[in-house]
Amino acid sequence: MPGLQENKPPMPIGSASDTIRKFNAVAQANEETLKKNPYSDTYKIQQFDTKNYGRPPPGSKTEARGVKAGVHVCREILFLCETIDQNAEGEEPHKWVKFGKLFNIYSFYSDKLVGMLIRARKYGLVHFEGEMLYQRQDDEKVITMLMALQEIRESLSASGDPANCIQIRRSSAPAPFVPPEVKEKPRLRPIRSDSVTSSKAKFEAPSSINTESDPLPVLGKPKKSWTPKDTSKAPVFCTY
Repeated sequence: MPGLQENKPPMPIGSASDTIRKFNAVAQANEETLKKNPYSDTYKIQQFDTKNYGRPPPGSKTEARGVKAGVHVCREILFLCETIDQNAEGEEPHKWVKFGKLFNIYSFYSDKLVGMLIRARKYGLVHFEGEMLYQRQDDEKVITMLMALQEIRESLSASGDPANCIQIRRSSAPAPFVPPEVKEKPRLRPIRSDSVTSSKAKFEAPSSINTESDPLPVLGKPKKSWTPKDTSKAPVFCTY
């Protein structure tokens, strides 16, 4: 229809220099990408300084995901410290709890307890012995907080850096750490009954066998070979 064609805005027409500039920008970006690809002919070994090594390119989606993950890890560590504070023994700032008890409580919320404990120890929030914690094996190991909960809430925050996602701003020097005195429960020994003790003594006692007074029992008479009563009805085996 002529009315619709008149209302249609004209398409912008760029100059030839603008089009060439766009093509050159795409070609330059493709060339830079091929230089980082180890399977291309134009690959060059990347040179990184200590500041930018191991970091995603600035403004990329990888950097945005790293920043988002840092915020999530910061919340997880804060929740872990709150859980320890609610179920711990002792006084601040060095409250403590055993790993077995904490594992049973924290398993209702998340399955990342050991990873969060290692991350919290990296930033100086908790302390425990050993490089790794295992269920059942390390249930009696003590996990001690190194800071008060209110101080952790005030100083812990996300840094916005994917490499170091958490930052801690301490208002004062940390208190000296003193390992808590934990009373170990006595291990209960199994109680053996008289029947078990007598049975063990019966089997361990040496037994002498007297063939004259205690003859060996006869298990049964040896079997006789079978012979037919009527030889006429006996089976005949033919041999060739």
